[in-house]
Amino acid sequence: MHWKTDPGLYPPYLRTRIQRGKGVGKGITYKPWLKIRDVPSEGTSSSVSGIIVPRPYNLLSEIETTYFYLLERKPSTVDIQEQWPILDIDRTLELCAEYGIRHNFRNSNPEPFTIDFLVTSRNNQGELSVRAASIKTPVDASNPDIRTRLLIEYVWCLEHEIPWTLVDTSKFNKTMLANLRFMRTWYRHRYVSSPENEALFIKNFHLSYRKNILLAEFIQQTSKTMRLSTDTTLDIFRYCTWSNFIDISLQHPLALDKPIFLNRASNHD
Repeated sequence: MHWKTDPGLYPPYLRTRIQRGKGVGKGITYKPWLKIRDVPSEGTSSSVSGIIVPRPYNLLSEIETTYFYLLERKPSTVDIQEQWPILDIDRTLELCAEYGIRHNFRNSNPEPFTIDFLVTSRNNQGELSVRAASIKTPVDASNPDIRTRLLIEYVWCLEHEIPWTLVDTSKFNKTMLANLRFMRTWYRHRYVSSPENEALFIKNFHLSYRKNILLAEFIQQTSKTMRLSTDTTLDIFRYCTWSNFIDISLQHPLALDKPIFLNRASNHD
């Protein structure tokens, strides 16, 4: 589901923001309802350039950034819309009255509820589906006031046949986020995928990997084998781990001076 771009379809007090493209459309033209500057932050927000859809993303917390990266790694993900507004104000007002919840207001006008992420995916048959995801810390997820507000999101999505999930963020931490950022650096370095090089790299990885080998040592060895620079070899490693060709543990630090930890199912020893 995507909101139409005609401002005349919405209440007058929302039209200025709709005209600026906020919350409507999809893909590269989409703009989030809330941007980083609109929300108080303790320095944990991020503006990230998207890989799947090349536009700036406004991510309001570290756990939102972590989840965004996890979504980008899924081959099925087609579009990610952050801070997606429920512009059906009449219905959210009704739901708030029904459940005894105070609706958001901006000045004297109702303000839309926003869902952290609306995610569009494509299955193996090429069919598109949309789902909603809310991202909260475990502490916030157990807060009764926050849970009642999440109830409005859930019920509205249920009425519109949009699957809604409160994401389990209990394993999200700074190590996981740092690892995802380390892997994703291939994109910032403008590495261009080469299936031939990646296949050779993966083959070499399976042959050479051993526990406790430092990443720097492995990259040095592999760059000589493949006759590539260490920088290029490292970006191939980053790309292969980002793409799940090599199943790296996200719970162990990933850095040049650290050993390479694989998930248990991928352990080659």
